[in-house]
Amino acid sequence: MYRIGTEEMQWAPGKQPGVERAILREVEGGGRTSLIRVSKGATIEMHGHLGFEDVYVVSGHLRVGDHELKSGDYHHTGLGERHDLEAYEDSTFFAVTEKVIPGR
Repeated sequence: MYRIGTEEMQWAPGKQPGVERAILREVEGGGRTSLIRVSKGATIEMHGHLGFEDVYVVSGHLRVGDHELKSGDYHHTGLGERHDLEAYEDSTFFAVTEKVIPGR
């Protein structure tokens, strides 16, 4: 077991402007657990997944693919499914990915 306090989280800029990620855990074989912050108006381009991705919206309002998500909502993306993302307001979400997309 281990713990990461908010003061220990290391936020790094994402590939797109207005996106930041704090990696909480990496799993041998390619999985990752992260907190992701997106600023209002930020987007993440259309992309696919090499395994599942589970998202829980901690705060804010965003669109993932065809689905609008608000604080407290959950979203699942399966192997091979594709989506983009747009933040309608400053948002934070918790994401668990089975396999990390190369270059992210």
